[in-house]
Amino acid sequence: MSDGQMRAIVLPFVLALSLYSIFGGYIYFSMGKAAAHLWFNAHYHPLADTFFRYFTETANGIIPILAVHVLLFVRYSWALGFGVASLSMGVLVQWLKRGVFDLPRPAGFFEQGIIRTIEGVEYAQRFSFPSGHSATAFCMFLMLALLIRKPWATWVLVIWALLAAYSRVYISMHFIEDTIVGGWIGMFTAVVSYHIIIRWADAHPESKLNGRFWPKAL
Repeated sequence: MSDGQMRAIVLPFVLALSLYSIFGGYIYFSMGKAAAHLWFNAHYHPLADTFFRYFTETANGIIPILAVHVLLFVRYSWALGFGVASLSMGVLVQWLKRGVFDLPRPAGFFEQGIIRTIEGVEYAQRFSFPSGHSATAFCMFLMLALLIRKPWATWVLVIWALLAAYSRVYISMHFIEDTIVGGWIGMFTAVVSYHIIIRWADAHPESKLNGRFWPKAL
């Protein structure tokens, strides 16, 4: 993949997350942490409750693990790049949320009954910043876009990543700032891993990383 082709895939993600960050940042800084979340929490619809309750699980941490196993049957470099991106993202997010910040989630920040909750969602109290699901979404879907390399797929995956990140705010599992930072972390780890592993393998066709588990012949 040329530099131009890669930019054409990465830029929509950067643009989308930038707009999300500007909007979310404006709400956050103009209202403050608590009022900003209550503002988001007040904008809801019963159909959206059902949709986001289940859609948020598309960025569950188990999905990248399954994807790596599938990619072993496509190309080793793809599986390794995807796996390294997901693992480094996960380690960084968990270190920040558990070892550095340890901030309360909305359910632990507000007194009971203040925020609207969704039936069936199990609410955690701690480790809010940054959002692991948001990081997973932008890491995973950007990596998939870089592997699929189709304009339509890029835009579908951009929208998917944004909705997955926003779903964490909608169901009150995270604050808006958690999802913004998580998204940038996920995107950063995806780009770095793609550059180091997959682009290197593409430039060295003789490498065993260009093989696959089965069938052997590409």
